[in-house]
Amino acid sequence: MIFRPLALAVACLLPAALPACASSISILTLDHGTVWLTKKPGMESEGFIQIYNSGGAPDTLTGVECTIADGTALVDASGAPLQSLDIAPGQTVTLSPKGPHIVLTGIRYRIKQDGVLPCAFTFTGSDELIGYLNAVARPRS
Repeated sequence: MIFRPLALAVACLLPAALPACASSISILTLDHGTVWLTKKPGMESEGFIQIYNSGGAPDTLTGVECTIADGTALVDASGAPLQSLDIAPGQTVTLSPKGPHIVLTGIRYRIKQDGVLPCAFTFTGSDELIGYLNAVARPRS
């Protein structure tokens, strides 16, 4: 039984097996990431990104870490902490200002226009993925 995971991995490399393998895993893509600019270090900012699951299995976002910040949290639209966020097969989940999003606290450096912040996204069924948040000005309300 120790070789069963290896046998499954090798079987998934065969062209005929690809559809069956794709239906049993999640395939995640991170896109369109943005983060609000900051005027100085130590401030708080918010980040947003789209997560698309093109695989056949659900997955769950369980954490985000942006190394520029002392703290990075996943929150709902009201700012309450979220422990996780489910992503169904074929679903696009958008982290947005009016929905779930990322809060970065204790930012170590000023976030400047056209800057790009790498953040690590942790999922239950996939490897950790790196998403890039492009720095933009907060829209005027």
